[in-house]
Amino acid sequence: MVVLITGVTGGLGQVIARILTEGGMTVYGTSRKADQTISNCILLSMDIKDSDSIANTLREIVAKEGRLDAVVNCVNEMIIGNVEETSVEEFRSVFEHNVIGAYNICHQILPYFKKQNNGVIVNMSSAGGELAIPYMSAYTASKFALEAFSEALYHELRDSPIDVVIMQPVAMHMKRPATGNHLHLTKGVKEQSKSHAMVKMMTNDTEASKLTPEKVANRIHKVLTSKKRPLRVRMDKAYALSLLKCLAPQSLMDLAFKKILPV
Repeated sequence: MVVLITGVTGGLGQVIARILTEGGMTVYGTSRKADQTISNCILLSMDIKDSDSIANTLREIVAKEGRLDAVVNCVNEMIIGNVEETSVEEFRSVFEHNVIGAYNICHQILPYFKKQNNGVIVNMSSAGGELAIPYMSAYTASKFALEAFSEALYHELRDSPIDVVIMQPVAMHMKRPATGNHLHLTKGVKEQSKSHAMVKMMTNDTEASKLTPEKVANRIHKVLTSKKRPLRVRMDKAYALSLLKCLAPQSLMDLAFKKILPV
């Protein structure tokens, strides 16, 4: 199986590449700058926001391998800040990375999948794809949108041999700084803003999480090697949060947010 991972240089992307390679797959990974070495994949330069760059990357892989069996859209941008603090430019950037980039990949890879009569699209969402989180409006809005187009595409392809899978992990235990390339505060955050407390809370959740990138990567490997694939794969607390959103009255949701969010 030949697999493409976008955003492979991130913490999760590198682990997915390693697990899939160890599982006998040929893995290509992309980054805006292919100037580093990822031992578990063939690294290519690609800008998720550039349609021509995506088209060139897909042609290169298919020309070399003769096929492309799956894509794991792992590009992710997360910013913390309330609506007033988050600029339109920052909001747009999150959507360009988390939604439009993944949409463009799906749009351009489908002709290849249809020609070879099979393929798997794995889009990385999160529990934030079903539960809107205050101080993370841009991020959760982008994940809602990612899930919406992924689910629509799933129904469009339901009678074909092409599958669409939405992965929903929660905060993963990873040894890295609280903020960085994976997460950052909006530029408009004030010193007294509750957004700082949200970053701290997310850091604590990450440190306490029992979910690891290896568990997520192994689940993706299982999805790719299965004959029957689900639309959504909820991991760890994501399943409980989804049930809470569906079944709990708004008053209970309000109380839950009041207890867990920064004050």
